[in-house]
Amino acid sequence: MSEGTREASPETDRLIEEGMAGRLRPGTEAFERFIDLTARRPSGTRMVAHYRDPREHQESFEIALRALRLTSRDRYLEIGFGGGQLLEMALRTVRSAAGIDHSPDMLALASERNTAAIVAGRLQLVYGDVHRLPWPDDEFTCAAAVNMFFFVASPEVCLGELHRVLRPQGRLVIVTVAPGEGPDTHGPWSPALRVYPAQAMETMLRRAGFGKVSVEEPGGGRQICQAIAS
Repeated sequence: MSEGTREASPETDRLIEEGMAGRLRPGTEAFERFIDLTARRPSGTRMVAHYRDPREHQESFEIALRALRLTSRDRYLEIGFGGGQLLEMALRTVRSAAGIDHSPDMLALASERNTAAIVAGRLQLVYGDVHRLPWPDDEFTCAAAVNMFFFVASPEVCLGELHRVLRPQGRLVIVTVAPGEGPDTHGPWSPALRVYPAQAMETMLRRAGFGKVSVEEPGGGRQICQAIAS
């Protein structure tokens, strides 16, 4: 059993409760640990149980799937796949898929959820860094990043890697959060989120080599980015 999946300690439970209540000061070691445990790199039995059915992400998954317009010919990539629900949904259509995440517990959970696809050779899941994707150029026809881009430390590097592994005319969909009106717009995680105005997102995507870029903010604190690899 990995360290992350050990039974949660009372100290960890208290930390999570303090963080959820907004009583941790941003920038402190305790706050950063709370962010990692609950969202940036989910770990521990409590978070594994939560990410088995993260209902708060379901609408974002559905938005991504509609935007991607997957077909049986697609080879799909997902970065930051969490519990693997969106991968499972995509695999109902695409011929094959791959994903990368930096949480060992999420890797284990997504592998458990998608065991049949892994055994059949239709899905490859790896532990790794989204700034250094372990696939060759022009490997995928489409890619998605859903409710994770706000944790990417170097977004332009990540976008460059996504462009590299997408084939010409490959589709990219990013569902993330829009800049909010107040410091607590997105709950206790708000101070840790990297959010970008629509124009900044469009500029980063074009600099990475994408064309036909669209960035929409339909409300509800959500930003939806679509781009085609040139």
